[in-house]
Amino acid sequence: MFQTVSKFKSRINFKKNQVKQMPQFLNRMSTLLEEGYTFSDSIHMLLPYHVHNDIYWHKTIEEKLRNGESVIDIFKFLSIPDHFLISIQIAEENGDLAKTLNLISQQMDFQQNMKKKLTKLLMYPIFLILFLVAIFVGFRTYFMPNIEQIVHSRATSEDFNTNFTVSNILLYFPEIMIISMISITIVYILMWFFIKTRPIFYQMKIFTTIPIVRYFFKLHLTKQFSRIIGNLLIGGFSLQQALEILKEQQLNKYLNFLSVTIEKKIIYGDSLSNAVQLTGYFFPKFQEFIKHGEKSGYLGREMLIYSDLLDEKMQSLLKTGLSFVQPLFFIFIALSIIAAYISILLPMYNIIEII
Repeated sequence: MFQTVSKFKSRINFKKNQVKQMPQFLNRMSTLLEEGYTFSDSIHMLLPYHVHNDIYWHKTIEEKLRNGESVIDIFKFLSIPDHFLISIQIAEENGDLAKTLNLISQQMDFQQNMKKKLTKLLMYPIFLILFLVAIFVGFRTYFMPNIEQIVHSRATSEDFNTNFTVSNILLYFPEIMIISMISITIVYILMWFFIKTRPIFYQMKIFTTIPIVRYFFKLHLTKQFSRIIGNLLIGGFSLQQALEILKEQQLNKYLNFLSVTIEKKIIYGDSLSNAVQLTGYFFPKFQEFIKHGEKSGYLGREMLIYSDLLDEKMQSLLKTGLSFVQPLFFIFIALSIIAAYISILLPMYNIIEII
């Protein structure tokens, strides 16, 4: 009991101590780093404007810096997601931290805006759905029993009973749909946890087999791989060194697996474009960009351009998908209304036939 209470208190304290407006924090830190401020000075200057308990943060970060912890450890303490941490780690390797932080701040800002927009889009439909559920419960509790009593007191027929059965089922339509969606979500979560417990090779095989998941998985993976390798190549690292750095990092197991696989093929004489094509884990036409970069001698720049294109594509897909959310909810509401009308009309037809 005491452990549960202490855990709950620690979670509350963690939320209170979280950095506010993280995209703006990273953007301002990027600006300070570009102007020549040190990493330590940048954090200490910005923290008072983005946290509640700045004394706690100053002491903790100062202690971590004295203990020799890396930039990644500091950003992990600031609750930066792991898929952004790997970009920061690579930026720390090639000395391009300021630009990377600016890019991450833009991506985080986009994600936050999408979440806010999704919340606004869902508030009205969810309110209508809850209102419909309340109406349906009222119909089942008060309206339908009275109608059944009237009909059964005047006539008995199997057709009447069938109509009432259909009406009662239709009046459960919103709950049936909501329970179905919750069940699908639970199954998805259980499958996700099951897949995450499997070896990386098995996970990659599953994610690249499921139709819709395959498209987004390859898109995201190719975007990350292209940006990281491109940044390292522009930073002066050779392809073998870039793959070695990517292989040694432990923040992203998928990129770790890919770097090991591609490095083996390159060691045996394959070019990067052929190795990428043979793996089958990347987005279509990625190898064509690599071939063009290999011929022109600007492989790093070409990969960064391709990563930007994929980033724009992903943002466009998210915006398009978000635009379909509200219409889908309204379709569900319309079907619920139709079900309500039918459930009311069927008993009414029975009463008309009796009269």
